[in-house]
Amino acid sequence: MSDTTQHLKNIRHIKICYSKNTYCGHPRQSGIFNFGNGEIAVMHAHAHSTYMTQNDVSHSFTTGYSSRARILLQRSVDHGESWPSEHKVTVWDESRSTEEKREILYKTDSLETPREYIDLNNKNSTIFFARPVTGEKVSDRIDPLECFSFRSEDKGKNWETVPTRISPPYGMDLIHFDGGPLAKFSDGTHGIVGTASTSSFPRIQALKFYATDDNGLSWNYISEIDRDPTGQGVSTYGTLLLLPNGRLQCYMINLEGFRNCIQMNYSDDGGYSWSNPTPVVKWGKSPWLKLTRDHVWSGARKNFHRLYRSPWPIQLKDGRIVILYGRRKPPYGIGLILSEDQGLSWSDEVVLRADGSNWDLGYPVATELDDGRIFTAYYYMQEDGNGFGGTRHIAGSFFQL
Repeated sequence: MSDTTQHLKNIRHIKICYSKNTYCGHPRQSGIFNFGNGEIAVMHAHAHSTYMTQNDVSHSFTTGYSSRARILLQRSVDHGESWPSEHKVTVWDESRSTEEKREILYKTDSLETPREYIDLNNKNSTIFFARPVTGEKVSDRIDPLECFSFRSEDKGKNWETVPTRISPPYGMDLIHFDGGPLAKFSDGTHGIVGTASTSSFPRIQALKFYATDDNGLSWNYISEIDRDPTGQGVSTYGTLLLLPNGRLQCYMINLEGFRNCIQMNYSDDGGYSWSNPTPVVKWGKSPWLKLTRDHVWSGARKNFHRLYRSPWPIQLKDGRIVILYGRRKPPYGIGLILSEDQGLSWSDEVVLRADGSNWDLGYPVATELDDGRIFTAYYYMQEDGNGFGGTRHIAGSFFQL
C-alpha cells in the first residue's frame, strides 16, 4: 500500500455520557449496534465515582468501578448526534449481591427452563456477553468471573431473562467475550472470539474461536486462534472480521511477549485453522511524535510501554478496512490505520485525536453511517478538576476518510 498519509475530513467530537460523579468506561466490552436509518445503540459500563480513591478508578470487578457498574445501553435515532435519556436501558447490574446474580444467571442450568427463539440474523437482534462475579476472589490479581450471554430481538429494548452459560475450553478456567460483532456465516451460523485464561500462576492466556449453530442457545469451542509463543506475554482483545470472500480475520493485541503491537491472523476454513499473526502497524513512521503537549498529568506513566489498546476493525461499504485503537502513551488519544487491499497492507498510523489527559482511555467501537461517515465511541478522560486525571466519560467522533 502507498505510504501516502491518509487524511481525515470533517472531524468532530462529542460527549455521549458525561457526569463528574460517574465513571463511564469500556464500550468495547459491550458493543455497538447499527440498525440503519440513523438508529445506533452503544453500551458501556456506568458507575458512581467520587474520583478520590484508587477504587474509584480501578478496573477490578471486585473492588473497582466495575464491581458497582450497570451496563447501560444508550440509543441515538439521528445518526449519533444526540442520545436522549428516555432511550436508556440497563442491560445488566453488577452491583447486585452475589446471591441475586446467581439467582438470575443460574436459571440457564435448569433443563426445565424454557428458552426464547431469537434469530441472530435478524437485523434487530443484539447480543451481550456478561462477565459477572459469582464467586470468591481467587487472588489479588484475578477476579472470579463467569461468562453468560443475553440476547434481545427488539434492538436492545428488552432482553431475555434466561441467559446462556459459556464454559471455558479444556485446560482453562476463565473465558470472556468482548462486544465485537458476530461473524455471520452464509449457512446461518455465527462465530466470535474470546479470551481464555488459567486462574493460577504462571497465568496462561490465549484467544479462542467459539461458534453457535442454534442462534446463541449454546456456544461451542472450535479452535485456538493465537497465544503468545514465548509463554510470557498474552494475545488478547480479539475482534473478528468476516470478509466477503469468506476469509475470517482476527485482529488482536500482543502484550509483553513476542511483541507489543496490533496484529492480525486469518482462517480460510471457517475458523478451524489460523495463520501466524503479523503486525499491522509500522514502526518508524509515527505521526504522534509531531504532536506536543503543554503538560502531562503529574500521575501519568511517562514510560508506559503498552502503546496500543483494544483494536476495533470495520469494513466499509467500499471494501476498505479501518482499525481504530486507543493510544496509551503520551500523547494519549485515539488513532487508526487503513487497508485498501483486504488487509494485505496497511497505511501509516493516523491520529484521530491526541488530547487525552492520561492512559485510562480507549476501547473504541465503530460503525459506518448511512452517508459514509464513520462514527466511533470510546471512553476518554481530560482534566476537569476531578482526581486521577479527570472524569472518565463516553466520547464520540465523526470523521470521513
